[in-house]
Amino acid sequence: MHDAKELILIRHGQSTANATGVWQGQLDYPLSDRGRDQARLAGRALANIPIHGLYASPLLRAFETAELLAREAKATVEAVPIDGLKERHGGLLEVTTADARAAWDPDLMRKWASVPEEEGWTLVEAETDEEVLGRFEAAIADAMYRHGPGERVIVVTHGGAMRAYLRDRFGPEVLSGTLRAQNASITRVEWSADDENARLLTLATTDHLPPDLRGPRV
Repeated sequence: MHDAKELILIRHGQSTANATGVWQGQLDYPLSDRGRDQARLAGRALANIPIHGLYASPLLRAFETAELLAREAKATVEAVPIDGLKERHGGLLEVTTADARAAWDPDLMRKWASVPEEEGWTLVEAETDEEVLGRFEAAIADAMYRHGPGERVIVVTHGGAMRAYLRDRFGPEVLSGTLRAQNASITRVEWSADDENARLLTLATTDHLPPDLRGPRV
């Protein structure tokens, strides 16, 4: 696309909740030591390109990732928090592990696993995709609107919200099933200068991370 912008979506580094299998949703957990290493390496991977805007979820694990990334990338812009970039509110799932959920209400968990995904979010009193997209798409549009043709925008956000956004924009085959972008993965989107069209260039790449810092897409 002529004079396209670029949107780079980055999932935050591993949090202390990720490390222990806790469903965090909109609860605030910091990065683990592993997550900080991942964030720094993501920043180094972006060190040789101009960065015109940097936006992040205000949740600690995402905002800390953005700050570490900016430092390593030698960015001349500071991270700007946007509330709409937060993770999906997890309802009854928040602060639980898989084992705890199974023990707490096995019937509910079996039903949750058997119904369509959107119905499942309602069942556990979590944000639906429609609700997530209402705020997340507005946040992305706001960030991109602040920049002109040829500029590059980085957004640091969360696996669940980012998955809902990418699937809505680029189709259900993107991160299908239980797949999530890995921690500190990089997704690149070509964004038309008129803000009307977008093209997925790369999806959740972790080539910048050594094998011991890559993890399953959860």
